[in-house]
Amino acid sequence: KFAPERKPDLFINVGDNFYWGGVNTYCGTPMHKIDPVTAHQFREIYENVYHGPGVDGKPWLSVLGNHDYGGFQFNKAWDQQISYTWASDRWVMPGQYFMQRVEYPGFSVEIFMLDSNAMDSHPKSADPKHNICGAAHNPPGATCAGTGGPKDLDACFKFMWDTWRSQQKWTEKKLQESTADWQLVATHFQCGHQAQWYKKLHQKLGLDLLVTGHTHVQSIFHKWHVLGGLTCFITGGGGGITSENAPDHSHTTAYGFFDLAFTKDSLHLESINFLGNKVGSATVTPVGLNAVTESESESESK
Repeated sequence: KFAPERKPDLFINVGDNFYWGGVNTYCGTPMHKIDPVTAHQFREIYENVYHGPGVDGKPWLSVLGNHDYGGFQFNKAWDQQISYTWASDRWVMPGQYFMQRVEYPGFSVEIFMLDSNAMDSHPKSADPKHNICGAAHNPPGATCAGTGGPKDLDACFKFMWDTWRSQQKWTEKKLQESTADWQLVATHFQCGHQAQWYKKLHQKLGLDLLVTGHTHVQSIFHKWHVLGGLTCFITGGGGGITSENAPDHSHTTAYGFFDLAFTKDSLHLESINFLGNKVGSATVTPVGLNAVTESESESESK
């Protein structure tokens, strides 16, 4: 409905792409091949759903969510979501994390796509209902060594947190080197995770906006003190099976998406629910312009 009118240049997808348990086969398929199960799920859940005027042919910059690893295991075929980048003309996930620069007339945007799933990665005896690295649900012999993932259950916790720490170093280096007018991070886990690090990115390295998901709701955290004044939003109500609350009125924030409109000097974002109603908005200026952010939020912003 909105795509033909708004004509988006690209889509930012914050993960949990195949809910509940990811692509329903195991990691380890050679990276140059697409498993029939992968092809079926992408066809039915992605290709046959997200298409039409304004959508066709547009890049979908995508990250993995905890459910893409398997929810409470690590060995579902998350690597096939990376492989699908080379089987598709629009799905973009060349690795667990990456950066995309977008050039517009007179300004540029850099989007850092990060894997924050270490947040649900714990020692194997902990939190069996939510632990990617838990012993309760990972099958005996689980491994993703064939495609560079954890070699076994005992290696999972270290692998996930080493991946996160590598991303932190990489992101800081890239932000220091950035010549773009705008810098965004998009990742799966919701506003509030690793708060001190994002505060540092905003106040010292120029991060302008944090885009997140995980929680199945649409929320704007405007110039949030927890993140040192960084604006963050949750857009976790796109394709998830269940919402946090019943969508029982016209301005519900249970399901929807965000629309982002950039100029060189401002970014206007709007939260649109599944009925097509605007349920929140904010305007952000880049850190280079003193990070002034003026909220027009009609939804929770604290």
